[in-house]
Amino acid sequence: MAHDPLAGCRVVGFDLETTGLQMKTHRIIQFAIVGSDHDGSPIHFESLVNPQRSIPSDSFRVHGISGADVKHQQLFGHHIEQLNELFTDSVVVGHNVKAFDWPFMANEYLRCGKIMPQPRAIIDTLQVARKLKLPKPHGLGPLCERYKVKLENAHDAAADAAASLLLLWKMMDENPKPFRRPLEDLQTWLAGSSSDSSGSLGPGYDDLEPFDSDGKIRIDGENLIIAFGRHRGSTLNQLSTNDAGYINWLLSPNGPFQEEDRNSIRSHLDETRGLPD
Repeated sequence: MAHDPLAGCRVVGFDLETTGLQMKTHRIIQFAIVGSDHDGSPIHFESLVNPQRSIPSDSFRVHGISGADVKHQQLFGHHIEQLNELFTDSVVVGHNVKAFDWPFMANEYLRCGKIMPQPRAIIDTLQVARKLKLPKPHGLGPLCERYKVKLENAHDAAADAAASLLLLWKMMDENPKPFRRPLEDLQTWLAGSSSDSSGSLGPGYDDLEPFDSDGKIRIDGENLIIAFGRHRGSTLNQLSTNDAGYINWLLSPNGPFQEEDRNSIRSHLDETRGLPD
């Protein structure tokens, strides 16, 4: 992809196994966090958890974790400090993570009287598959088969976490256009909001080619369009008239662009006579 919205982020796949599907009465028995840190170093943290309740036979048949396996394990609260460290300011990736894994974990935090960590973003590969209108079924197994992602031990938390992370990369690589946007806008798009569609500008941002290396500026004919921040959706030529100070900041060393991008933007504005004096 020309633009990777996850570049420079800690990105982790996340998955849970539980005693059942009812968040108020069932408990976590296994979690896994698999991915890479800001510097590219690997992250792998997984553990069984003592749920302090029995594991129904139907659930055992799914994940193969028995009461004997977790009887002598630590309680969930024992892991909270390390979970906080790994999740805070991270991009968390999982399959159905927004509807199941993340709220399920929130209930465990609530039982411990603790506040949930704040990730930088949560990307749900089930949401991605639906947003891309991929052929059904959208289960993790069928999607992994479609994208040739190995999932040899399904319903093991570490295997599912790693598979969901690799699945996201595969989907991004096959469908690059929607991901040519800042991470904040990517979350808005996945949530189904149309606020990133520019209305009078015609195509949505994902249909416009990036002008800079990070996708913060899009090009539509001769117009350069801001795709981030408080002036999102405005052209730079409009801002040169309405907010020249903002343009000057964009083109300064303290602005959000690399020197090469600043020079390209300045040249384009010079050509269209949009650069403020």
